[in-house]
Amino acid sequence: MPFAEVDNGRLYYETYGDGPWLVFIHGAWANHEWWRWQIPELSQHYRVLALDVRGHGQSTPLERPYTVTGFARDLETLLQEIGAKEVALVGWSMGGIISIEYCLNNLQKVKALVLVATRGHRNPMMKLRIRLQNLQNRLSLMMDFADYEGFTYEDQVQKEVRSMMSQATPQEVIDWVMADLTKNPRRNFLEVAKSLWDWEAGEKLRNISVPTLIMVGDQDTRTPPHFSRLLHEKIPNSKLKIFKDCGHFLAFERPALINPEIVTFLKGIGY
Repeated sequence: MPFAEVDNGRLYYETYGDGPWLVFIHGAWANHEWWRWQIPELSQHYRVLALDVRGHGQSTPLERPYTVTGFARDLETLLQEIGAKEVALVGWSMGGIISIEYCLNNLQKVKALVLVATRGHRNPMMKLRIRLQNLQNRLSLMMDFADYEGFTYEDQVQKEVRSMMSQATPQEVIDWVMADLTKNPRRNFLEVAKSLWDWEAGEKLRNISVPTLIMVGDQDTRTPPHFSRLLHEKIPNSKLKIFKDCGHFLAFERPALINPEIVTFLKGIGY
């Protein structure tokens, strides 16, 4: 299995196809497999790299909070190891945050950005929501995974998944995401959240000069369209697409819409 050695750890990754590099960076508590609805189609046009961000999948776990700068540095180490000198980045949610941070520090290497259901500004509600969720997790752990007044960890995950997806999401997608999320070590959940919740690019977004496609669902409750509009306002060479009846899991809910949008955008800028 392919691993790249990074600072005090290693990253798992997979590559597919040939052509210019297209890097997929997943969201918090996900892994490279969450791009299963994009990789088969996009790898027909590009050499796709899909990685497990530190603290996720088969990569090194997080014992304490990391930083967005650290995640971006991990990515640069991986790209150097595989010899990817020019890349287009596709980042969903946390992956979009990492993509923005990486681009700001490596403008000469990034040829395009695709930002899916993400943000460039601080989300003031994130800390409160994550802390409440962590308290529920701890209660579940104290009960040794037993049913506690009708509440189980799996119930919580199911509720979270449902709240982030639109009503039109195929059941097979919901079932797969649910099964994958419940496999994640819960001790990493809070560490990942702490690594992200105070980050923002803010006015630095104006320094991003590469062509940027911003996509969000109109029913996204985790990174509402407001955040995507702010990205579009700040990033000079950007295009905003808001998809009707889609939630936070936009790329998984509507791959038939999202995949052609990415290819058309990249081909349109000559990448």
